[in-house]
Amino acid sequence: MKRPAPTSWVVIAILGATAAITALAVDMTLPALPGIARTLQVSPTEAQLTVSAFLIAYAGAQLIYGPLSDRFGRRPVLVSSLAIFVAASALCAFADSIDMLLLGRFCQGVGAAASMAIGRACIRDIYGAKATGAMSWVMTIFGFGPILAPLLGGLIAGAGGWQGVFVLLLGIGAAMWLVIFLFLDETNTRLNPDATRAGPILRNFAMLGRHRLFLGYALVTIGLYGSLFAMLSALPFVLEKQLAASPEDIGYSFAAVMIGNGIGAILSARLSVRLPVRLGAVALILTGATIMIVSAAAMSALIASGATGFAVYVGPLFGVTLGIGLSSPSLYAGVLVPFPTIAGSVSALIGIVQFVSGAVLGAAAVALADPAGLNLGFQMAAQAALAAFAVAFIVRPALKRLDMPAEA
Repeated sequence: MKRPAPTSWVVIAILGATAAITALAVDMTLPALPGIARTLQVSPTEAQLTVSAFLIAYAGAQLIYGPLSDRFGRRPVLVSSLAIFVAASALCAFADSIDMLLLGRFCQGVGAAASMAIGRACIRDIYGAKATGAMSWVMTIFGFGPILAPLLGGLIAGAGGWQGVFVLLLGIGAAMWLVIFLFLDETNTRLNPDATRAGPILRNFAMLGRHRLFLGYALVTIGLYGSLFAMLSALPFVLEKQLAASPEDIGYSFAAVMIGNGIGAILSARLSVRLPVRLGAVALILTGATIMIVSAAAMSALIASGATGFAVYVGPLFGVTLGIGLSSPSLYAGVLVPFPTIAGSVSALIGIVQFVSGAVLGAAAVALADPAGLNLGFQMAAQAALAAFAVAFIVRPALKRLDMPAEA
């Protein structure tokens, strides 16, 4: 069977849908968290650990998948990881204790880990320094996942219990495995025979750990995605305690909030080809982070004023995800472009930063959250401010010293 050309819209659609598996595996379970806590007789913090277990495994597995994809190619890594995801989803669906569910979620994170990291590396393989536009369209397609996932998760958890969520994830994973097996060609034309050797891996990671541009983008990642995972982890419990929200209510709320992410990605795709060369990524990330700060602060102000209702949370958090959607494509393209021969490893390492920080900051948000969500707004605003600081005072100067275009 002849596969589509790497530059075709079919490949962008496949990579976007594959990346969305991460959002589905996280966001579909969010409306089910209160039900998991009740059914398995655990605390909200213990139920949230099912999210953190997924994110930690997701982050750690990228350390393996990135070098493997640089050495053996992107396609075999994607196919193998999705097979693990399908098996782990079955384990979650039949879990009858929190320990078994945590094991299943950990394995599910391992299986999903290649979906976004390797997809980003594929875009870098295909488009090189012009990756921002294509990355924006991948993120636009990915953006449908966070919108649909909580809707589906809320409806399924409300109608038949949280186990049904994992049955659906099993089916989605199997379908994506088949699509990639049949239609995605290899994109890595620079196979690196040293990529899986311990010495070169450690040297590459050590080099990245000293690279000012990479470190700046890593701080941006912590700020943007720390805010996102704080919201994803704590908001279901805030809505349930403050507004007596049902799983369906939580799902609808998250779906409305995540529409902002899709709109932000579409705006990024259009603006990335119109902005002057020296503005590009820096301007988009800084604008997105500013929108996030203002939106999170507005939510805290509304809560402090005594306002109540779903709009108090949904409206401002729509702005937060809009800022994330506007910033993310430039972040991912910007961090990959300077490192073409180790793009898989770079994508994996930035993924580790993203999901470990997300797991830690998400757990912290649940532990620190007050019933009204005031602390959640403060935490998100502070983390977005970190992203704004990093892009303005670390990334921009580093780009100038490297004489690289700021939209790279």
